[in-house]
Amino acid sequence: MSTIELAKAKYARKMATAGAKWKQGVTGKAEAYAEGMAAFGAPVGSVTRASYSAGVEAVSADAFQRTVTGKEEKWARKLKAAVSV
Repeated sequence: MSTIELAKAKYARKMATAGAKWKQGVTGKAEAYAEGMAAFGAPVGSVTRASYSAGVEAVSADAFQRTVTGKEEKWARKLKAAVSV
């Protein structure tokens, strides 16, 4: 049976290698982002596309990795709060 403790451990394992995967998944994807938003009904202009790309370039894989590592307690607390309403 799954428990919040098992879920936190899985989150920690997954986030241990998330930086490089995140960077690869978002780099050069401004057009894909714009297409997805347009399909959602929110067209994205050139300034937003440029801002997306600049934001992705401003964050390194290592910086992203440091941000998500060790956050399993916060993740679990927010999950509990979200489903407890």
